[in-house]
Amino acid sequence: MNVIERTREILGRFPLIAEVCNVVHVDFADPEPTSYGLSSVDDTLLSESILGGQVRQHTFLLYTTYSGINDYERLHNASALLELSHWLLHQTGAEVTTDTGSGRIERITAENGMLYAVPQDNIEDAVQYQMKIIVKYTVESEESA
Repeated sequence: MNVIERTREILGRFPLIAEVCNVVHVDFADPEPTSYGLSSVDDTLLSESILGGQVRQHTFLLYTTYSGINDYERLHNASALLELSHWLLHQTGAEVTTDTGSGRIERITAENGMLYAVPQDNIEDAVQYQMKIIVKYTVESEESA
């Protein structure tokens, strides 16, 4: 699995996602509550060894759709994103593949979890949150392996 597929799989194992819908969509979240969408933003080469091994960083935006009709629900939504950011820190070691070799996820961090979209017409419609997720991973060159 490449880093996008692997990150999507990891997010699908987060208990608050697995309990409710057990799926993370690609790029967009559904407009109904308890929907998640993972959008790939950027993949950056951080460093490269003389043997071709790389340290890379992939950035995502996670969109979540929740019910937000009252303060209790909105507090629950923010708490879920906080729990997710803490949980992701412990999700290391998963294998990833690229066109140049295979490697492992070294660190996953989440930041800037915030309210992204509020319904204008009907307050009972779902609200959407956005969170930036950064996956740092290594890739060993197939020539050096």
